[in-house]
Amino acid sequence: MIDVHAHAFPDFLAERAMASLTADSGDYTPCSDGTLAGLASSMDASGVELSWIANIATKPAQAGAILEWSRSVSSDRFVFLGSVHPESPVFEEEIYAFREAGFAGLKLHPLYQRFNVDDSSLAPFFRAIQESGMFVLLHSGYDIAFAGADNAHPRRMRKLIDRFPDLDIIAAHLGGWLAWEDVLEQLAGSPCYFDTSFIDEADPAVRDAIIERCGAERILFGSDSPWKDQRKQIEAVLSIGLSAAQESLVFSGNARALMQKHSRASR
Repeated sequence: MIDVHAHAFPDFLAERAMASLTADSGDYTPCSDGTLAGLASSMDASGVELSWIANIATKPAQAGAILEWSRSVSSDRFVFLGSVHPESPVFEEEIYAFREAGFAGLKLHPLYQRFNVDDSSLAPFFRAIQESGMFVLLHSGYDIAFAGADNAHPRRMRKLIDRFPDLDIIAAHLGGWLAWEDVLEQLAGSPCYFDTSFIDEADPAVRDAIIERCGAERILFGSDSPWKDQRKQIEAVLSIGLSAAQESLVFSGNARALMQKHSRASR
């Protein structure tokens, strides 16, 4: 079982980072302490074999530190996603530094990084990611810490996908947290992937329609741990009523195939 959307911080930073994030998380309380050890404990309790760590470069100068930390704590239980800030003056160098280090994908969060996903001025940035051969896990929809901000609204996501059809994008939160009807209208059936984090909050009828329209081969299990409990997110996916074959794709098959597609050895 693979969780494609989890978060953890370096031990020296975790307490401070979690306190800052929790201050803006409303009724959402973290399920672990934000460390790799805390995530590993959650994985043991839920049966998750592998978690992808979704780093976020909230400032242009952070890519190097993310790369250094990720490499220093390499483990067979974690896959680290790089992150580059679109405003970095050397974004292309940083993208290729992650690629050369063996990273298969990047994580971007338009609200914390303060950009609109459909901003045409960012075309060189996304083109560089596409040409590097990496995929992108991209926050989609609204965010509790940024009330009403539509930087990653499904209609904007669709413009990005249409602009870069060869860039593999995983739209987090089943394509758009708190915007699932718009996901059904704008994104379902498009050439992107979706993770299941926060799927328990979507209207079941809309959720099922999104999955039916895009197909189980486009859905990857994600929890957004520590903001959602991995075990409970697994139970939420199991409650949908997918076939055994579909569940196998969602819980591991699609993630393994995507990682293999974007590994440097396969190119």
